[in-house]
Amino acid sequence: MRDIYGLPIYTEAEYDQIAIMYKPVRCTCGRIYDLGKVEVTARYADCSVWITPCCKRTADDRGERGWKSIPDYTVIDKGSLRYQMKWNRSKEET
Repeated sequence: MRDIYGLPIYTEAEYDQIAIMYKPVRCTCGRIYDLGKVEVTARYADCSVWITPCCKRTADDRGERGWKSIPDYTVIDKGSLRYQMKWNRSKEET
């Protein structure tokens, strides 16, 4: 299974880690973190800013609203992840 960037999510541990996250996102560096647990460093009229836990870069949420041409992260859809996880498991059993 691959995400929007073409990066693979392989292990059951990663599936389980994403399943317990509030809002899992993939950073532009390729790592996955929970957007619900970041510490916001600044709030402005149009966005919130934080330091990413994976690569320690400054990120903001303007990409979700279309204000940035290249967003700082991509939201991982947990619903489609559950479907893909079941499909991968059934494929391994056959």
